[in-house]
Amino acid sequence: MTDHTRYRSSILADPHDADPELQAHLAACPECRAFTERLLRFESRLKRALSVDVAPSAPVLSFARKAASPPRHWMAIAASVLLGVGMAAVIWLSLPQRSLAADVLAHMAGEPDAWHTLEAVPGAELDAVLQSADMRLKPAAGIVSYAQRCRFRGHMVPHLVVQRPSGAVTVMVLEHENVRGATDFDEHGYRGTIVPIAGHGSIAVLMRDQSVSLSEIEQIAAQVGNSILWMR
Repeated sequence: MTDHTRYRSSILADPHDADPELQAHLAACPECRAFTERLLRFESRLKRALSVDVAPSAPVLSFARKAASPPRHWMAIAASVLLGVGMAAVIWLSLPQRSLAADVLAHMAGEPDAWHTLEAVPGAELDAVLQSADMRLKPAAGIVSYAQRCRFRGHMVPHLVVQRPSGAVTVMVLEHENVRGATDFDEHGYRGTIVPIAGHGSIAVLMRDQSVSLSEIEQIAAQVGNSILWMR
């Protein structure tokens, strides 16, 4: 099955790729449809800019007039460069959040036992993990059954599993990762979201229960975020 990462990598290489798996993912994924539409619009504008007729410049009567009237081919080149930069910017802004989600999922694969514990982590052990990030949790967050400090993208971050009424939820506190908005993902058996936390980077919240919708996980993420007490 094609996921977001594979689809976007393929479509960036060839926006018109007709591979059946890619087309099936496109039909089922609103986010990737929007991404593809933006990419195709930029491609169309870039083609129009590059197809500007480069006619020979008319003779100029003076140096001043020549300086004031740049040849059309330079205008075409400038337009194509600007559109190219614009396309690169849109692609760059679209990919980092997906890459962050992919890294979160990869980290999950490295700690499969995190989901298996149901008993509450001893208070002193939990406090040590939370204090390393200058934070505490309100009781409303739920029972924390797993708490570790994990290396993620060069930083030590809290990795928690919280027992909620809807099931076990993994929470990663990513104070060094800033995102522009909520990023949902549904890949490799995990369903979750990464949401910004004002002044404190972001948190990733995910579940393995496919019966829980993304909108429910977004609500859980909001509740968990509101349960964090920052000490600085």
